[in-house]
Amino acid sequence: MKTFVREVQIRFHEADPARILYFGNVFTLAHDTFEDFIVHCGIPWDKWFKDSPYFVPIKHAECEYKAPFIPGQKYQVHTQVASISESSFQMLYTFQQQESVHAIVKMVHTFADLKTKKKTQVPDEIRKVLTPYLVEMK
Repeated sequence: MKTFVREVQIRFHEADPARILYFGNVFTLAHDTFEDFIVHCGIPWDKWFKDSPYFVPIKHAECEYKAPFIPGQKYQVHTQVASISESSFQMLYTFQQQESVHAIVKMVHTFADLKTKKKTQVPDEIRKVLTPYLVEMK
């Protein structure tokens, strides 16, 4: 199983009055990581987000917060695929600083036909690039 790792630095404007990352901003960081992950997997950004015959909305998102994120500090986002079904896949983002886990984000993306807006199968070429990142469940 492969893992895509991206480093992020928490910006001042992403913090709340308590001087920690505003809770909703972790989802923006996760989605930014997803955009980099797709390109890393060999899918051009335009092909996924602009010129695709399907769209891939997020059906579900959740986060388990374990430790605060401090502006100015850097964190690593370890990205894997938690599952792939017939029409959707779940991404797993583990935000770490050294060995300390700060948050675990899960997002479920569902494939839909751009014209009909109906759910459709995960295309074989997408399944192929996601599979190496699939977490082996124990």
